[in-house]
Amino acid sequence: MQIGSLIKYHRTKKGITQRELAMGICSIPHLSKIENNAKDANKETLRLLLERLEINLQDVEKSEQNIRHLLKEFLDHIQFYEKDKITEAFNQLENYVDIIVFTDYAYVYELYRLRYYVFIRDFNKAAEQSKWLQAQKQNFSQHEEYLFTYFKALFLVLRGRYEEGDELLTRLVQADNRISHLEGEFYYHLGLVKGHLHQHSQAIFYGKKSLESYYEEYNLKRILHVMMMLAINYSRAELYDEALEIYSHLLRNAEMFNQIELLPHIYNNIGDLHDSMANHSIALAYFKKSVSLMSKDTDFYLLSLYNLAYTEYKLGLWEDSKDSFELLKAEATQMRVVHFRLFATFYLLLLSDQEVKAMDLLENKILPSTSKLAVLIGAKEHYSSILANYYKREGKFEKAVQYIDKGENG
Repeated sequence: MQIGSLIKYHRTKKGITQRELAMGICSIPHLSKIENNAKDANKETLRLLLERLEINLQDVEKSEQNIRHLLKEFLDHIQFYEKDKITEAFNQLENYVDIIVFTDYAYVYELYRLRYYVFIRDFNKAAEQSKWLQAQKQNFSQHEEYLFTYFKALFLVLRGRYEEGDELLTRLVQADNRISHLEGEFYYHLGLVKGHLHQHSQAIFYGKKSLESYYEEYNLKRILHVMMMLAINYSRAELYDEALEIYSHLLRNAEMFNQIELLPHIYNNIGDLHDSMANHSIALAYFKKSVSLMSKDTDFYLLSLYNLAYTEYKLGLWEDSKDSFELLKAEATQMRVVHFRLFATFYLLLLSDQEVKAMDLLENKILPSTSKLAVLIGAKEHYSSILANYYKREGKFEKAVQYIDKGENG
């Protein structure tokens, strides 16, 4: 605790001069050195100065202990993905703002604020906090610098800037300065990034390392999250049997541990797996389950609804597909999610026998929009293939060539 800085803060806050505070206790130059943390004062002098400022030293020391405890609790809640407790711990820390700045935890607290804003997806506050921390970086300890790099990487990843996030996380791996109590989280997030970058073998490798740490911590929620990530990457790597086995365990464990909020995500991903295996009818059943359970007003609800509508389209269930795409368009418009609104509009045009308009929308609006976000790389490949095949059928081979290399199937 920087007692001198605390004394100066409360003295100026109360509008007391150094002369008034020091009178009968110590000299003004002595007080000045204490306030600048340039001299250690004896306990009696500190007691008298604090007493005059109506500050109880025992209360200050107890507050410092509480701050240390709350910081640990906050990080534990993050690691165990305890949403309500995370906000509660953060709000409790906010009550100590006037004291934290005078402790050794000042920068750790500010770093945890960044982690909190990233966790609740408040990107504006996260950006402001990251900018402020960047300006303070030269004052960080090695531990604090690690945390800043890690949390900044998470921020980049959530904004869809996967390559930049991967670069920062890989730098930490290469430096081999990971912190043991964060290894599970670190490897989990690194696995997620590798998956987004279609580096599925690496995603599986880091997912397994993450799983080892979470098993040691008995971190059941995160174990389920990692299993989900592993199953997705097994599926993307076309290791379908491995993916199916993990999903069967996921369903059983999510129900056993009452992780009901995970079920619609699991159903959607199993549907996606069966779709990849060309089991479209089975996939449809799982997408229906997902949509029925998924919380509305979320991007994942729109994704599940899109998967349902597109699978109905592939199966030739035209009326059902039209109804689902119309619902998707309405929900996406209300939520202002442009790409899903455009996707729905495209298929509604096809279902209305307006292929020329659909392809014009695809070329001039959908593909430019999917090129802007890394998270839409799969959609870009899908729609590029559709446009390339359309121009081939029309005999416009030069136009088709522009999109062949961008699509999955040429």
